[in-house]
Amino acid sequence: MSDKLSVIRELAIQFPIPASFRQQARAYASQYFTPNAKERIYLSTLAVLVADAYFRLLGFETNLAKPERWNAVSRLWSEANELELTGLGYLECRVVPVEQHTVTLLPGRLSGGQGSPVSNNCLGYLFVEIASSEKEATLIGFLPAVHPETVDKEIAIDELQSMDDLIDYLAQQEAFSLSRIPQTDELTIEFAQKKITYLRNWLNNIYEGEWEPSMRDLRAATCKKRFLLAGQGFEMQLSVSQNDSQLIFVRVIIQGERASLPVGMQVSVPDESDIYTETVNEPADLISIPLELSPGEEFWVEVRIGDTFIREYFIA
Repeated sequence: MSDKLSVIRELAIQFPIPASFRQQARAYASQYFTPNAKERIYLSTLAVLVADAYFRLLGFETNLAKPERWNAVSRLWSEANELELTGLGYLECRVVPVEQHTVTLLPGRLSGGQGSPVSNNCLGYLFVEIASSEKEATLIGFLPAVHPETVDKEIAIDELQSMDDLIDYLAQQEAFSLSRIPQTDELTIEFAQKKITYLRNWLNNIYEGEWEPSMRDLRAATCKKRFLLAGQGFEMQLSVSQNDSQLIFVRVIIQGERASLPVGMQVSVPDESDIYTETVNEPADLISIPLELSPGEEFWVEVRIGDTFIREYFIA
């Protein structure tokens, strides 16, 4: 093993593959017809889900929420190998067989091939090994986006850049992206600096962070989250649904864990160019606020008692 390959292997990231990832990957791969395609798509989807979980742990925002992304019929130009890092671009996840010493860059979305809708936002290739048990993956390394003439070329693993190099590269891209945010758009700046929950993920059975699924049917998903404010325990619950008009309907519910809401509590949400606020004027069991949003619309929910408040940030 060469010295450079040893370094790449030492800096590789091992990541567990939970049963939920395998279930989601099988569900997506089942939309394809041939056994070879199903197996290839299954492994590629595992790689994407592992990469998504890893980058979110590092604090990068990702977006796997688009429903069309998980519909094979609408993705004739791609097999869903790409992971979007919000505001930065796309990484194409390539599965490398365990112990293979070379990789081949096939023509694809990120190499600028024909029909590539994201070639202007490409970041590069991320190479992932999937263990034979399918319970662990290894993020080996990456290559920056390449030009068309370099595809179909066999590249040794020790020519890859390490995962540390990738994180440094993404941090530079993130800093550059934030520097280009219009300073007059205070809401955009605020969202760029906060952890965001993508509500359309819930409609695709993807949940993250401290949000717990509590209800589910064919068109709607409800999750809840507990929080402390001014020494008291509360619960925030959001129900998300979408109808044929493509609008996203959200109902925000705030309630106490063991007691009524305190008088003076305020719950606020953006309302076009203003802010809508509900105030508890007498003891109440809950506050409920309905919202009608466009896909991709940003909003927040603020809960305040006196000078103490929390804000949760969402994208519909």
